[in-house]
Amino acid sequence: MAFSLRGMLSSLLTFVGIGAAFYLIACFFLYLQQDRILFYPRPNDAALAERWRANQVQIVSGEHTLVGWWAENPNSTTPRVIIYFGGNAEDVLYTLSQASAFDARRMLAVNYRGYGASPGKPSQQALYEDALAIYDYVVASGAAQPQDIVPMGRSLGSAMAVLLAAKRPVAATILITPFDSIAAVGAAHYPVFPVKLLLKHPFDSAALARHTTVPALILAAERDGVIPPAHARALFEVWAGPKQFHLLHGVGHNDVERNEHYFELINAFLRNH
Repeated sequence: MAFSLRGMLSSLLTFVGIGAAFYLIACFFLYLQQDRILFYPRPNDAALAERWRANQVQIVSGEHTLVGWWAENPNSTTPRVIIYFGGNAEDVLYTLSQASAFDARRMLAVNYRGYGASPGKPSQQALYEDALAIYDYVVASGAAQPQDIVPMGRSLGSAMAVLLAAKRPVAATILITPFDSIAAVGAAHYPVFPVKLLLKHPFDSAALARHTTVPALILAAERDGVIPPAHARALFEVWAGPKQFHLLHGVGHNDVERNEHYFELINAFLRNH
């Protein structure tokens, strides 16, 4: 019996050791792959790039030159200028093509480094630097006064919009399917892994929001399986300034603009702030 018990304990320890080894390997794999999961650079649509070619601008960010485009809206009833930040796999030219639907005088959309024709490699630090450089370009070029600038970010881009709202003078900010932090989103998707210890790019928007006093419009999608609405709600709860939260029904992460109230809510916010 003693021999059998020792054998069972030995087998159990061996099993636990193998399980622990596989778990550590999985953690290491997740650590190595996180950049591919979080950032998914894509080229710009060739037809759209040609359509907007005359509106293209180049913006220096550190050692890199970013490619962006201006869109004008002569029918705007507000002097607002939107600086738009796209999602992790988004071609920002698609949103720029909708510029006339927003009640803003101008919209600027720029490829982060590593996206489209913008050189470099994306990271939290790189994208934060890009956001600040884009804002500084807008002000320095005279394209907009700080009191008219509205950073607008979707999904991953909401982190850059939050950053500008916290670090630069702006009129207000619009956050589409945003999150409290990538660390919180990752932990919810991968609960068995120590995501907060493994993550190189936490994008902690909640920490910035606690000290941000400009008005914020936060739109969440009811059927969002990528960034569930609870994360947008968590960001809303800690936002220090005036704020609105709207849950848009019947839409998900990638089709939130199809909700009938999407443009209506954004334009009302632009007119009132």
